Amino acid sequence: MAAAQLPFKLVTPTGILFDQPVREVTAVNALGEFGVLPEHVDYITALVPGILTVALADGGQHFYLISGGLAEVREGQLTVLARSADRVEDVVGDDLTDALMQAEEKLRYLSFYEPEYQNAQRELQLVRARQQAVAIARSAAH
Repeated sequence: MAAAQLPFKLVTPTGILFDQPVREVTAVNALGEFGVLPEHVDYITALVPGILTVALADGGQHFYLISGGLAEVREGQLTVLARSADRVEDVVGDDLTDALMQAEEKLRYLSFYEPEYQNAQRELQLVRARQQAVAIARSAAH
């Protein structure tokens, strides 16, 4: 008997990046990492910048750096509408230490109530996700 599969589609403003059944998808929302398996209950959530992991039926994996968006499970199908998405292999950024320090510094001096706070927080999340993407790409290359 074949294992159940999850119909999955990853969509960005520039088009569909991925559209096929998978074993599992994990992503990041404001509360942390979550996973979606076949036959998941209907669900919708906002995504924050992070790594989207797609576990394929053959045991392989694809990793995408996403800058935020929405994830919706409806009638057993997962659709991710991402602001932007890049395969981790395509992410450049050998040393993101300076970018991380600048993003942390910017956020450190903002109040939660200031209009720029959410953008600064998102920028920090994106730099951290880029670091994670670079680390994944490096480990896959070795």
